[in-house]
Amino acid sequence: MENTNLSQIAESKNALAMVDSRYPNRWFDAWGADVEKDIPNIWRAADYTVTATGTSPVTSSVLPGALYLITSGASDFDGDNIQALGSRFKLDAGKPCYFGAKVTINEATQSDLLIGLCGVDTTLTAASSAHAIAVGAGGVFFSKMDNSTAVNFKTYTTATEMNTASASVIDVAAHIYEFYFDGYSLFGYVDGVLIAKFTSNITTEVLTPSVVFRTGSGAAKTCTVHWTRAIAVRS
Repeated sequence: MENTNLSQIAESKNALAMVDSRYPNRWFDAWGADVEKDIPNIWRAADYTVTATGTSPVTSSVLPGALYLITSGASDFDGDNIQALGSRFKLDAGKPCYFGAKVTINEATQSDLLIGLCGVDTTLTAASSAHAIAVGAGGVFFSKMDNSTAVNFKTYTTATEMNTASASVIDVAAHIYEFYFDGYSLFGYVDGVLIAKFTSNITTEVLTPSVVFRTGSGAAKTCTVHWTRAIAVRS
């Protein structure tokens, strides 16, 4: 297939990845005895822990190829904290891991967004008082907070920020946020462009695919999650 290659993952003899030939660190899928993956193709509420603030439904998207739609309530901080069930991912030395997501939000400034792999936590961003990251365990993620369009790429360990880098400026167009851990260094990408490389203080806590979206004003906002993919080699 055009723009698609099959390749062995790092040194594993039991893992084969389908990668984008234009962006070699973008994985479409992987197979083998050593592979752990979460690649949903439909929205099933039973596969997630959804912690809602206000009346903020999560529904299957009606857009072609999109996964789900978050519609916040109309009060400040309304929105959803969404995590895939089970902590199936861990950035261990020598074990590659990929995460990617395509997301569109309809309000670039007055909203909170966090997306990546995080430890189990029902409030990855604050749900009251002040718009802020509130990661209580580990995480590798992209985030932007209310009253800003700046997106940052971050790592957290035991609720403490360990790495941060400016990633991009968000708008209301669709964007792809990805990171790739080669077993030693962590690379962050926005729309296929490398924006940061972290070589130390990378969390080794157990993680799960996570998305948080909240309104930053007294008006409802929406976030379309077109797709998410988490793939790792575990042995």
